[in-house]
Amino acid sequence: MPVRYTDIREEHMAVREAVGIFDTTHMSRFFVSGPQVVDFLQTLTTNNVAKLGLNEGHYATCLNEKGGIHDDLMIYRIGEMEFIWITNASNGPKIKSHLIANAKRFKVVVEDRSKDVVMIAVQGPNALELLSKMAGLDARALPRFSCNSVKLAGHDCYLCRTGYTGEEGGEVLLLNTPFNDAGKKKAIAFWEEILKQGKDFGVKPCGLGARDSTRLEAGLVLYGHELDENTTPLEARISYAVKFKVAPHYIGYDALSKQKEAGVTKTRIGLVMVDKGIPREQYPVLINGEKIGMVTSGGMSPVLDCGIAMAYVKPESAKEGDTVEIDIKGRVRKAKVTGWPFYDPQKYGENRAR
Repeated sequence: MPVRYTDIREEHMAVREAVGIFDTTHMSRFFVSGPQVVDFLQTLTTNNVAKLGLNEGHYATCLNEKGGIHDDLMIYRIGEMEFIWITNASNGPKIKSHLIANAKRFKVVVEDRSKDVVMIAVQGPNALELLSKMAGLDARALPRFSCNSVKLAGHDCYLCRTGYTGEEGGEVLLLNTPFNDAGKKKAIAFWEEILKQGKDFGVKPCGLGARDSTRLEAGLVLYGHELDENTTPLEARISYAVKFKVAPHYIGYDALSKQKEAGVTKTRIGLVMVDKGIPREQYPVLINGEKIGMVTSGGMSPVLDCGIAMAYVKPESAKEGDTVEIDIKGRVRKAKVTGWPFYDPQKYGENRAR
């Protein structure tokens, strides 16, 4: 996926106002199955896999022993004893090794199908209409966080009612697309079919730039920025991905339980620029000249037309509504602490007023 196809702002606004498609095939896809698959996934992920019904999915994290995040991921239950684990591209080899090493204790099979299944995200207020047209069914009837076997333009797919832009839509797993000439030809033809059928819906191909700017506007975390091996889900404020469930406990459970009782030593906040300036990763966050934290992701918001950021700061050092400062290459600029999403959810995003 390129950084951009045309213009990042144009692609970003296509996702916010019409529909954008992203080639997310670079992410890793593992199919996990077997008679002990539920217990296996319970020991590796923080959400409660046992509560997933058939064709349901959820967001979770995978931790190290200290409660730090190996990766964040999506899990979908596609069979009574079969699941799909979708993880970040940069962490694919690490997670694959982690899965295989831990699978030795369980009756499970881990298949890396990253090079056999193409993945395309279809996102925006018109995304479900486009997907409905391609599938010949009402995609709006498919619940959020579901994963269903469907045919899209005649191709066997899993349609996952998820995404990482803040908008409605789905992520399409195009099956039987190996990384050979025939598979590539099929994948490209499918991509072009989406663009063809989506023409009346305002579809645009989108690159990494719009992927990052839309997830930032939605206040969604990104591994390597807000998440890493030294940051816990509680510090990242993604506690919805964590359940303190009954045994078998997941790796990192004890460390996370202790932190829940003792409290975090850093916390994620949102920032909207008051002064002119664009905050970037690793810029210091200050109050009265004293450093209280560091920006982890930042950029220009096309919707707000100003700079926005996420940062980690000392707990209680800044609360929503406070004014702080960001050191932008030696220039101190004011910003306001805010929640997320950064846009007005009545005008943009999956919960917009219709």
